[in-house]
Amino acid sequence: MSLHRRTRPTLLPEPHRRHAPSQRLGWLVVAVWLVAAVRGLLMLSAQPLIAMANNYDQVRYSACLGIFPLRPGEDPTAITYQAPLETFAFQEVHGAPCYLSSDHLFQGAAVGLFHAMSGFGHDNAYSVRWLGGLRWLAWVLVVAAISRALWRERRPALALANALWLAALGFDPVNSVYLNTFYAEAGAVFFAYLVVALCTLTAVRPSLLRCAALALAAVLLALSKMQHLALPLFLAGALALCALRQRPLWPAAIALLIGGSAGLLLQWQQSQRNTALFEGIATVNNANLVLSALLPASSSPEVAAERLGLPPACAAYAGYTVYRLTVPAETACPGIGDFRRTRMLALLQTEPVTLARVVAAVPPQLLPWQPRYLGMVAGRDMAKVPGKFHSIDRPLAARPWLVWPLLLVAPLAWLGLLLGRNVAPSALAFAALCATVAISVPVVSVFGDGISELAKHAHLALNASCAFVLCALFARPWPRKKSGTGFRDARALR
Repeated sequence: MSLHRRTRPTLLPEPHRRHAPSQRLGWLVVAVWLVAAVRGLLMLSAQPLIAMANNYDQVRYSACLGIFPLRPGEDPTAITYQAPLETFAFQEVHGAPCYLSSDHLFQGAAVGLFHAMSGFGHDNAYSVRWLGGLRWLAWVLVVAAISRALWRERRPALALANALWLAALGFDPVNSVYLNTFYAEAGAVFFAYLVVALCTLTAVRPSLLRCAALALAAVLLALSKMQHLALPLFLAGALALCALRQRPLWPAAIALLIGGSAGLLLQWQQSQRNTALFEGIATVNNANLVLSALLPASSSPEVAAERLGLPPACAAYAGYTVYRLTVPAETACPGIGDFRRTRMLALLQTEPVTLARVVAAVPPQLLPWQPRYLGMVAGRDMAKVPGKFHSIDRPLAARPWLVWPLLLVAPLAWLGLLLGRNVAPSALAFAALCATVAISVPVVSVFGDGISELAKHAHLALNASCAFVLCALFARPWPRKKSGTGFRDARALR
């Protein structure tokens, strides 16, 4: 790994010429960061509680900590899709599944706080807002630290874009509705951001500390959710491709490879720890993949079912997910529990049109970004985020055709930067990472669990796409047309 000492940029204005504008820009970065912190705090403290209702996934994480929604006289593990619940309590629940996640760093900290509160005589009833507050604090402190590091590296445009990301997207309701929940999506967004930010910072100036932090962030991203277990390795591959053009990117690529490999191994070990849980998850995923994605995309669902090694009768449920089935998945489609992805690959080789249809069906399923089948306001039935909390989801949902250019803008820009000359390593790395997340996450989601809750499962995809557009608008990572000697602000982005 080649790590070089920090060097000063060669083309800087004289100190008396650059001090005033740098100071003004610095205050702008601070102001944007403060706006972001306030925006997140407003969602966090909203009355009544605004959060994502429980579709049962939360139970799999909170059960590891022995804490469940406080619902006297009712099953604490039952889904409450109508509205989110605020109060949780320590309870003895036998048979509740435990699904470990790196988001337990936040959840465990909150539960530790609850234990401390109980030691001072607090009743066994705790608000989930404490968990949201810990996440909020981590966000604002980490983003401030990254912006400060970019500023010290004389990359003011990137420091501003980083703060703008938190204000415009990080604390947008599409993400902040997960703060006051036990969902793992909040951790997935946080660690994905951390990987991209640290990778960009390492591209500016590699150091052993930054590479170590990047490797750790890659481990945590892989552990955030099972579907992200290979995402850091995908990112490492994309960055290695860029490193063939820009040698300073090799340290970040190697760090991602090391961290991603460790995360993949740990996730595999988790799948061996609780085989009953993961066998049940596998059956659900198989049913969703076959019934909601593969069979509807085939010209002949009966023939496709046979090619998949399943009874032709499965075709009667084409277009269904397990949540729509009125009978068990094994009854609807016998043998679905033993289905293997190798059969899917054989089918798609035989029916390339089916593959094209499956892929084409993915982008429309990413909008609306916030699931409409889950309530988001406590005490109300299926209520959505109030209009006073502005969200990017509303204009996007009203213009669903935008999902196509959004998903493609980062990959196309990455290709252009790969073919360009005098490209800054940080810009090339950022485009590569955003493009990889935007494409790989939806593909892995649909071929893992079909067209089932795809907007939620592929939550990182639109985050990456929007983050790239935001950075491109404010940091301007584009070659100049006239001189062709680099970026518009070479001092900021180089």
